[in-house]
Amino acid sequence: MKARLYNPDERAAEKAASRKRDEDALAARLVSREELQRANGGNGLFRRSRILRKPRQDAQILPA
Repeated sequence: MKARLYNPDERAAEKAASRKRDEDALAARLVSREELQRANGGNGLFRRSRILRKPRQDAQILPA
């Protein structure tokens, strides 16, 4: 399996299409807001997670 390169424009288009599908499903009452939140929100999987960023090895630390 070959990995695709990340393309921000393509990803933005995918997200826009996904939002449109969600809006259409909501308007047609095929899904409730709660069901959409659960499906799109990962069921709270990352609720208590933190994003940590390690500085690059070649980064210079500026004095405060």
